Amino acid sequence: MKYDIPLSRPDLTEDDRRAVLATLDGKPLSMGKSLVALEAAIASVARRTHGIGVASSGSGLEIALRALGIGPGSEVLVPALSYASNVNAVMAVGATAVFVDCDPRTLNMRVIDAEARLTPKTRAVLGVPILGNPAGLPELIGLCARYEIPMVEHASEGLGSTIGGDNVGKFGRMSIFGFGPNRPIACGEGGAIVTNDDRLMATCRALRSQGRVDRASFVGQPMDLGMIMEFSGLGLDARLPEPLAALALSQLRRLDAIRTARIEIANEYIRRLAGHGALILPTVAENVQICWPLFWVRLSDRFGREDRDAVIAGLHRHDIGAANHYPPAHLLPHVRAAYGTREGDCPAAESIGDRMIALPMFTSMKTSEVATVCQALDVILSGLVHERP
Repeated sequence: MKYDIPLSRPDLTEDDRRAVLATLDGKPLSMGKSLVALEAAIASVARRTHGIGVASSGSGLEIALRALGIGPGSEVLVPALSYASNVNAVMAVGATAVFVDCDPRTLNMRVIDAEARLTPKTRAVLGVPILGNPAGLPELIGLCARYEIPMVEHASEGLGSTIGGDNVGKFGRMSIFGFGPNRPIACGEGGAIVTNDDRLMATCRALRSQGRVDRASFVGQPMDLGMIMEFSGLGLDARLPEPLAALALSQLRRLDAIRTARIEIANEYIRRLAGHGALILPTVAENVQICWPLFWVRLSDRFGREDRDAVIAGLHRHDIGAANHYPPAHLLPHVRAAYGTREGDCPAAESIGDRMIALPMFTSMKTSEVATVCQALDVILSGLVHERP
């Protein structure tokens, strides 16, 4: 039987559509009022002073590293189990990525391993709440504080997640959110940097616009009459267009409802899959709330990469979304070629990466759709178990 359950699906309301259409009435399509409003709103959500809208979370991370002066000769600690954008940003600024293995329970960078990888050349640590899970971030920022090394919090997947009384985005010297297609706030593309540092704010604003000193986003400056060009240095084309800023702002206003819905969907997955002998489910600490950009499971230790791929292919045959989030970053082909990294460097990340499966998660997902995914997954896994001696 065929189903139509994608890995993610945007949850767009009439308010979202009206917000986007309002930006198409002849006003500036870039660096306008919607961007200014979004920057203020995302800063408030993250409990930060400044927000800087950018074209993507990946470009935001590169901008943050450049703003900190990180480049050739610098080392940056990068979680081995993470999306390619983390190591790509480090490579883009000419720095050296130093990979840190993950905690098998949280999937995040293991702090004791991070401390062991510090050297006199370490200039930053990337704190990444993998798949939105903030567990370990307080300990990681504590490590950075002891060694006086800035933490850049690449919280692309973590908007809306909390740990204790703190929200994701509050930990790093700078933090970066993403508004990609499978995020709780989903605009297709886009992101934002947040920080309390006035100097870093101004530097990031210039870097996102080819080094051009930013005046248009300050109160009292005209949005559509142009301004004198003044440049502070090199930069990127990484501005967030007005339609996407308006869409992100509209969705951000219902973040609490989005988080509640996604937590309920994740709880339904956990209820239905708990106790399955072939699966290891996410571990969520008591003081943690995850906004669940995706829901993930991993196969038990008796399975391997080929089994994982067979499960994903089986779900795809039923038109059910599934993906291998994440191949370990240190084993990506271009990373191996650049650094000589190899299998065995980060064994926990490699073992988990070989067996991890992302399952469908979207705000409007129905309980019946969760049941369908779980039933199909159980059937596919039953076939794998019967093949085992």
